[in-house]
Amino acid sequence: MKIERLEFDNNLWSNFVLQDEKSNIFSSPEMNLAFNISDGFESYPLFAMCDNKIVAAAFPVLVKIKTPLFHRLTNRVILYSSPVFLKNETGIEGLNLLLEEIIKLVKNEAVFIEIRNSEDLHYVKQNDKMKDFIYIPYQNYILDLRKGMQSIWNSFSSDTRNHLRKYEKKGLTVREINDDELDKVVYLIEKLYKRKRIPLLNKSIFYNTYNLLKPKGYIRITVCEKNLNIIAARITLNYNKTTYFWYSASDPLYNKYFPNEVIMWETIQWACNNGFEIYDFGGGAVKGQVYGPAKFKEKFRGELVEFGRYRYIINKPIYFLGSKIYNLRVSKN
Repeated sequence: MKIERLEFDNNLWSNFVLQDEKSNIFSSPEMNLAFNISDGFESYPLFAMCDNKIVAAAFPVLVKIKTPLFHRLTNRVILYSSPVFLKNETGIEGLNLLLEEIIKLVKNEAVFIEIRNSEDLHYVKQNDKMKDFIYIPYQNYILDLRKGMQSIWNSFSSDTRNHLRKYEKKGLTVREINDDELDKVVYLIEKLYKRKRIPLLNKSIFYNTYNLLKPKGYIRITVCEKNLNIIAARITLNYNKTTYFWYSASDPLYNKYFPNEVIMWETIQWACNNGFEIYDFGGGAVKGQVYGPAKFKEKFRGELVEFGRYRYIINKPIYFLGSKIYNLRVSKN
Protein backbone atom coordinates (compact mmCIF):
# COMPACT_ATOMS: atom_id res chain seq x y z
CA MET A 1 0.00 0.00 0.00
CA LYS A 2 1.29 3.47 -0.85
CA ILE A 3 0.27 7.13 -0.51
CA GLU A 4 -0.26 9.23 -3.64
CA ARG A 5 -1.47 12.68 -4.58
CA LEU A 6 -3.82 12.74 -7.57
CA GLU A 7 -4.46 15.53 -10.04
CA PHE A 8 -7.65 17.51 -9.49
CA ASP A 9 -9.18 16.18 -12.73
CA ASN A 10 -8.57 12.54 -11.94
CA ASN A 11 -11.77 10.51 -12.36
CA LEU A 12 -10.60 7.96 -9.79
CA TRP A 13 -10.93 10.67 -7.17
CA SER A 14 -14.52 11.64 -7.97
CA ASN A 15 -15.68 8.07 -8.41
CA PHE A 16 -14.25 7.02 -5.05
CA VAL A 17 -15.75 9.80 -2.94
CA LEU A 18 -19.15 9.69 -4.67
CA GLN A 19 -19.59 6.02 -3.78
CA ASP A 20 -19.69 7.07 -0.12
CA GLU A 21 -23.15 8.53 0.46
CA LYS A 22 -21.87 10.52 3.46
CA SER A 23 -19.17 12.35 1.49
CA ASN A 24 -19.71 16.07 0.97
CA ILE A 25 -18.30 18.91 -1.10
CA PHE A 26 -15.03 19.07 0.87
CA SER A 27 -14.06 15.66 -0.51
CA SER A 28 -14.51 16.81 -4.10
CA PRO A 29 -11.68 17.69 -6.50
CA GLU A 30 -13.45 20.93 -7.39
CA MET A 31 -13.51 22.25 -3.80
CA ASN A 32 -9.92 21.22 -3.19
CA LEU A 33 -8.86 23.01 -6.34
CA ALA A 34 -10.71 26.13 -5.14
CA PHE A 35 -8.70 26.01 -1.93
CA ASN A 36 -5.46 25.44 -3.78
CA ILE A 37 -5.77 28.47 -6.05
CA SER A 38 -6.98 30.83 -3.31
CA ASP A 39 -4.72 33.06 -1.26
CA GLY A 40 -4.02 31.75 2.21
CA PHE A 41 -4.68 28.06 1.47
CA GLU A 42 -2.83 25.00 0.33
CA SER A 43 -4.61 21.72 -0.32
CA TYR A 44 -2.91 18.35 0.15
CA PRO A 45 -5.28 15.69 -1.27
CA LEU A 46 -3.88 12.32 -0.24
CA PHE A 47 -4.90 8.83 -1.33
CA ALA A 48 -3.97 5.41 0.01
CA MET A 49 -3.65 3.06 -2.95
CA CYS A 50 -3.72 -0.73 -2.94
CA ASP A 51 -3.46 -2.68 -6.21
CA ASN A 52 -3.96 0.61 -8.10
CA LYS A 53 -7.26 1.22 -6.35
CA ILE A 54 -8.10 3.89 -3.78
CA VAL A 55 -8.90 2.46 -0.37
CA ALA A 56 -8.78 5.70 1.66
CA ALA A 57 -8.59 9.43 1.01
CA ALA A 58 -8.10 12.53 3.14
CA PHE A 59 -8.18 16.19 2.20
CA PRO A 60 -6.12 18.34 4.57
CA VAL A 61 -5.98 22.06 3.85
CA LEU A 62 -3.32 24.37 5.25
CA VAL A 63 -5.20 27.50 6.34
CA LYS A 64 -3.23 30.70 6.79
CA ILE A 65 -5.30 33.27 8.65
CA LYS A 66 -3.96 36.77 8.22
CA THR A 67 -3.52 38.38 11.62
CA PRO A 68 -1.03 40.80 13.19
CA LEU A 69 0.50 37.74 14.89
CA PHE A 70 3.30 35.61 13.51
CA HIS A 71 1.82 33.09 11.10
CA ARG A 72 3.02 30.17 13.22
CA LEU A 73 0.55 31.28 15.89
CA THR A 74 -2.41 30.98 13.54
CA ASN A 75 -1.64 28.51 10.74
CA ARG A 76 -3.64 25.34 11.08
CA VAL A 77 -4.41 22.29 8.95
CA ILE A 78 -8.11 21.54 8.62
CA LEU A 79 -9.85 18.50 7.21
CA TYR A 80 -13.26 20.03 6.59
CA SER A 81 -14.88 16.61 6.36
CA SER A 82 -14.17 13.08 7.53
CA PRO A 83 -11.64 11.06 5.57
CA VAL A 84 -13.30 8.76 3.05
CA PHE A 85 -12.26 5.13 3.31
CA LEU A 86 -13.47 1.61 2.75
CA LYS A 87 -15.16 0.37 5.91
CA ASN A 88 -12.98 -2.72 6.20
CA GLU A 89 -9.50 -3.66 7.41
CA THR A 90 -7.86 -2.45 4.21
CA GLY A 91 -9.60 0.90 4.46
CA ILE A 92 -8.58 1.32 8.10
CA GLU A 93 -4.99 0.47 7.21
CA GLY A 94 -5.10 3.10 4.49
CA LEU A 95 -6.55 5.65 6.91
CA ASN A 96 -3.71 5.00 9.36
CA LEU A 97 -1.11 5.61 6.66
CA LEU A 98 -2.85 8.84 5.69
CA LEU A 99 -2.84 10.15 9.25
CA GLU A 100 0.88 9.44 9.55
CA GLU A 101 1.56 11.15 6.23
CA ILE A 102 -0.44 14.25 7.14
CA ILE A 103 1.47 14.74 10.40
CA LYS A 104 4.84 14.36 8.63
CA LEU A 105 3.78 16.63 5.78
CA VAL A 106 2.69 19.64 7.81
CA LYS A 107 4.63 19.39 11.09
CA ASN A 108 6.70 22.48 10.23
CA GLU A 109 3.83 24.44 8.71
CA ALA A 110 1.07 24.62 11.32
CA VAL A 111 0.25 24.68 15.02
CA PHE A 112 -2.37 21.94 14.91
CA ILE A 113 -4.33 19.56 12.70
CA GLU A 114 -8.09 19.28 13.04
CA ILE A 115 -10.44 16.69 11.55
CA ARG A 116 -14.01 18.00 11.39
CA ASN A 117 -16.06 14.85 11.17
CA SER A 118 -19.01 14.82 8.80
CA GLU A 119 -20.22 11.40 9.96
CA ASP A 120 -20.11 9.17 13.01
CA LEU A 121 -16.65 7.60 13.18
CA HIS A 122 -16.76 6.45 16.79
CA TYR A 123 -15.01 3.21 15.93
CA VAL A 124 -12.09 5.15 14.47
CA LYS A 125 -11.63 6.84 17.85
CA GLN A 126 -10.53 3.46 19.23
CA ASN A 127 -7.85 3.19 16.54
CA ASP A 128 -4.26 3.24 17.83
CA LYS A 129 -3.35 6.00 15.39
CA MET A 130 -5.92 8.28 17.03
CA LYS A 131 -4.42 8.05 20.53
CA ASP A 132 -2.44 11.26 20.03
CA PHE A 133 -5.50 13.18 18.83
CA ILE A 134 -7.64 15.12 21.31
CA TYR A 135 -11.36 14.41 20.95
CA ILE A 136 -13.58 17.52 21.05
CA PRO A 137 -17.31 16.79 21.63
CA TYR A 138 -18.44 19.10 18.85
CA GLN A 139 -22.10 18.90 17.90
CA ASN A 140 -24.02 19.69 14.76
CA TYR A 141 -27.54 19.55 13.37
CA ILE A 142 -28.41 17.21 10.51
CA LEU A 143 -31.83 17.46 8.84
CA ASP A 144 -33.18 14.39 7.05
CA LEU A 145 -34.76 15.84 3.93
CA ARG A 146 -36.34 12.51 3.03
CA LYS A 147 -39.05 13.29 5.59
CA GLY A 148 -40.48 15.78 3.09
CA MET A 149 -41.20 19.47 3.33
CA GLN A 150 -44.57 19.14 5.02
CA SER A 151 -43.19 17.00 7.82
CA ILE A 152 -40.27 19.39 8.29
CA TRP A 153 -42.62 22.40 8.29
CA ASN A 154 -44.88 20.78 10.89
CA SER A 155 -41.89 20.25 13.19
CA PHE A 156 -41.19 24.00 13.44
CA SER A 157 -42.46 26.00 16.39
CA SER A 158 -45.54 28.15 15.86
CA ASP A 159 -43.41 31.30 16.18
CA THR A 160 -41.05 30.17 13.43
CA ARG A 161 -43.95 29.23 11.12
CA ASN A 162 -45.59 32.62 11.72
CA HIS A 163 -42.39 34.46 10.82
CA LEU A 164 -42.11 32.46 7.62
CA ARG A 165 -45.75 32.93 6.63
CA LYS A 166 -45.55 36.71 6.90
CA TYR A 167 -42.32 37.43 5.07
CA GLU A 168 -43.95 38.42 1.78
CA LYS A 169 -46.34 40.77 3.57
CA LYS A 170 -43.28 42.43 5.08
CA GLY A 171 -41.92 43.13 1.61
CA LEU A 172 -39.22 40.47 1.61
CA THR A 173 -38.18 38.47 -1.42
CA VAL A 174 -35.70 35.60 -1.75
CA ARG A 175 -33.78 34.77 -4.91
CA GLU A 176 -30.46 33.49 -6.22
CA ILE A 177 -27.78 36.06 -6.91
CA ASN A 178 -26.63 37.27 -10.27
CA ASP A 179 -22.93 36.78 -10.97
CA ASP A 180 -22.19 40.48 -10.50
CA GLU A 181 -23.66 40.50 -6.98
CA LEU A 182 -21.08 38.27 -5.31
CA ASP A 183 -19.21 41.35 -4.05
CA LYS A 184 -22.28 42.38 -2.05
CA VAL A 185 -22.54 38.96 -0.42
CA VAL A 186 -18.85 38.90 0.50
CA TYR A 187 -19.18 42.42 1.92
CA LEU A 188 -22.02 41.27 4.21
CA ILE A 189 -19.89 38.37 5.45
CA GLU A 190 -16.89 40.63 6.05
CA LYS A 191 -18.99 43.06 8.08
CA LEU A 192 -20.35 40.23 10.23
CA TYR A 193 -16.90 38.89 11.06
CA LYS A 194 -15.63 42.36 11.91
CA ARG A 195 -18.54 42.84 14.31
CA LYS A 196 -17.81 39.49 15.92
CA ARG A 197 -14.05 40.16 16.00
CA ILE A 198 -13.41 36.79 14.36
CA PRO A 199 -10.71 36.35 11.69
CA LEU A 200 -12.20 35.61 8.27
CA LEU A 201 -10.73 33.35 5.63
CA ASN A 202 -9.12 35.16 2.72
CA LYS A 203 -12.04 36.31 0.61
CA SER A 204 -10.52 34.94 -2.59
CA ILE A 205 -11.93 31.55 -1.53
CA PHE A 206 -15.48 32.83 -2.07
CA TYR A 207 -14.76 34.00 -5.62
CA ASN A 208 -12.81 30.89 -6.64
CA THR A 209 -15.38 28.55 -5.13
CA TYR A 210 -18.18 30.34 -6.94
CA ASN A 211 -16.37 30.35 -10.29
CA LEU A 212 -15.37 26.67 -10.11
CA LEU A 213 -18.50 25.18 -8.55
CA LYS A 214 -21.25 27.27 -10.13
CA PRO A 215 -21.01 25.68 -13.61
CA LYS A 216 -21.55 22.24 -12.04
CA GLY A 217 -24.37 23.34 -9.75
CA TYR A 218 -22.33 22.65 -6.63
CA ILE A 219 -22.80 26.09 -5.09
CA ARG A 220 -25.93 28.15 -4.56
CA ILE A 221 -26.02 31.66 -3.13
CA THR A 222 -29.37 33.12 -2.16
CA VAL A 223 -30.19 36.56 -0.88
CA CYS A 224 -33.11 38.10 0.95
CA GLU A 225 -34.11 41.58 -0.19
CA LYS A 226 -36.25 44.39 1.11
CA ASN A 227 -36.92 47.39 -1.08
CA LEU A 228 -34.33 46.02 -3.54
CA ASN A 229 -31.64 46.06 -0.81
CA ILE A 230 -29.84 42.82 -0.01
CA ILE A 231 -30.29 42.36 3.74
CA ALA A 232 -29.20 38.71 4.15
CA ALA A 233 -27.33 36.04 2.20
CA ARG A 234 -26.66 32.33 2.50
CA ILE A 235 -24.14 30.11 0.71
CA THR A 236 -24.80 26.38 0.42
CA LEU A 237 -22.53 23.78 -1.13
CA ASN A 238 -24.41 20.95 -2.81
CA TYR A 239 -22.67 17.68 -3.61
CA ASN A 240 -23.51 14.00 -3.69
CA LYS A 241 -26.58 13.73 -1.41
CA THR A 242 -25.73 16.60 0.93
CA THR A 243 -26.58 20.29 0.99
CA TYR A 244 -24.01 21.93 3.25
CA PHE A 245 -24.68 25.29 4.91
CA TRP A 246 -21.34 27.08 4.44
CA TYR A 247 -21.69 30.81 5.19
CA SER A 248 -24.42 33.33 5.91
CA ALA A 249 -24.67 36.93 7.02
CA SER A 250 -27.28 39.61 7.41
CA ASP A 251 -27.65 43.32 8.10
CA PRO A 252 -28.60 43.61 11.81
CA LEU A 253 -30.71 46.70 11.05
CA TYR A 254 -33.27 44.33 9.48
CA ASN A 255 -33.31 41.59 12.11
CA LYS A 256 -36.91 42.42 13.04
CA TYR A 257 -37.98 40.96 9.68
CA PHE A 258 -36.32 37.59 10.45
CA PRO A 259 -34.52 37.37 7.07
CA ASN A 260 -32.22 34.59 8.29
CA GLU A 261 -35.18 32.33 9.05
CA VAL A 262 -36.77 33.14 5.70
CA ILE A 263 -33.65 32.38 3.68
CA MET A 264 -32.92 29.21 5.66
CA TRP A 265 -36.38 27.83 4.92
CA GLU A 266 -36.02 28.66 1.24
CA THR A 267 -32.75 26.73 0.99
CA ILE A 268 -34.27 23.73 2.78
CA GLN A 269 -37.20 23.73 0.33
CA TRP A 270 -34.83 23.98 -2.61
CA ALA A 271 -32.75 21.05 -1.35
CA CYS A 272 -35.90 18.92 -0.89
CA ASN A 273 -37.11 19.75 -4.38
CA ASN A 274 -33.76 18.93 -5.96
CA GLY A 275 -33.28 15.44 -4.60
CA PHE A 276 -30.85 16.04 -1.74
CA GLU A 277 -31.25 13.81 1.30
CA ILE A 278 -29.20 15.59 3.97
CA TYR A 279 -29.14 19.22 5.07
CA ASP A 280 -25.93 19.68 7.03
CA PHE A 281 -26.08 22.84 9.16
CA GLY A 282 -22.31 23.17 9.08
CA GLY A 283 -21.65 22.94 12.79
CA GLY A 284 -23.20 23.85 16.10
CA ALA A 285 -21.20 24.10 19.31
CA VAL A 286 -19.06 22.12 21.70
CA LYS A 287 -21.31 20.03 23.91
CA GLY A 288 -22.41 22.02 26.96
CA GLN A 289 -21.50 25.43 25.53
CA VAL A 290 -24.04 28.09 24.59
CA TYR A 291 -23.46 29.49 21.11
CA GLY A 292 -25.85 31.86 19.34
CA PRO A 293 -25.65 30.42 15.80
CA ALA A 294 -26.28 26.93 17.18
CA LYS A 295 -29.42 28.14 18.95
CA PHE A 296 -30.63 29.62 15.68
CA LYS A 297 -30.04 26.36 13.78
CA GLU A 298 -31.92 24.46 16.48
CA LYS A 299 -35.14 26.14 15.30
CA PHE A 300 -35.17 24.04 12.15
CA ARG A 301 -35.45 20.76 14.02
CA GLY A 302 -32.48 18.89 12.64
CA GLU A 303 -31.18 15.94 14.61
CA LEU A 304 -28.56 16.97 17.17
CA VAL A 305 -25.53 14.78 16.49
CA GLU A 306 -22.10 14.57 18.05
CA PHE A 307 -19.71 13.53 15.31
CA GLY A 308 -16.98 15.41 17.15
CA ARG A 309 -13.65 16.74 16.02
CA TYR A 310 -10.15 15.31 16.42
CA ARG A 311 -7.27 17.67 17.04
CA TYR A 312 -3.56 16.90 16.90
CA ILE A 313 -1.38 19.57 18.51
CA ILE A 314 1.95 19.93 16.76
CA ASN A 315 3.47 22.65 18.95
CA LYS A 316 1.86 22.86 22.38
CA PRO A 317 3.43 26.15 23.66
CA ILE A 318 2.50 28.01 20.48
CA TYR A 319 -0.92 26.36 20.36
CA PHE A 320 -1.88 27.43 23.88
CA LEU A 321 -0.50 30.94 23.37
CA GLY A 322 -2.38 31.35 20.11
CA SER A 323 -5.59 29.97 21.64
CA LYS A 324 -5.32 32.40 24.56
CA ILE A 325 -4.89 35.40 22.26
CA TYR A 326 -7.72 34.26 19.97
CA ASN A 327 -10.12 33.71 22.88
CA LEU A 328 -9.22 37.11 24.29
CA ARG A 329 -10.12 38.78 21.01
CA VAL A 330 -13.42 36.96 20.72
CA SER A 331 -14.35 37.64 24.35
CA LYS A 332 -14.24 41.36 23.65
CA ASN A 333 -17.15 40.96 21.23
